[in-house]
Amino acid sequence: MRVILLQDVAGTGKKGDIIEVKDGYARNYLMPRGLANEATAARERDIAEKKSREQARQEKERAQMSQLAQALKNRVIRIPAKVGEGGRLFGAVTNNDVAQALAREGFTVDRKKIALEPLKHVGSTEAKIHLSPGIETVIHVQVVPQ
Repeated sequence: MRVILLQDVAGTGKKGDIIEVKDGYARNYLMPRGLANEATAARERDIAEKKSREQARQEKERAQMSQLAQALKNRVIRIPAKVGEGGRLFGAVTNNDVAQALAREGFTVDRKKIALEPLKHVGSTEAKIHLSPGIETVIHVQVVPQ
């Protein structure tokens, strides 16, 4: 029997896959648990349309992330911080501070996508930004006395 998986099923397939399974497995396990529906022509068309829309959305998002990566490439972000003796900061500059500084410059980047160890001294360092799979860029972060 051909079924369309509604959720990921370990050892069987992923959500949206159209697969061939034994009738008993489909009727007694997959369908009663809401994991699959019988694959009709109309449902297969709907799945194909959803996949094409999702693929178009992902391509558009990938293009936007690529543009953002080019705009951010080698950009210098200055972050003022309170400094004590020896150039040591009160607190630390984190990826959240970098995300806020980027937002002030008009770039929306999730703090979780910024790979940066907390900075505790005045100085300069590089931070990697993982925008999406395969798209990364590097920015320069300068911590300056306030």
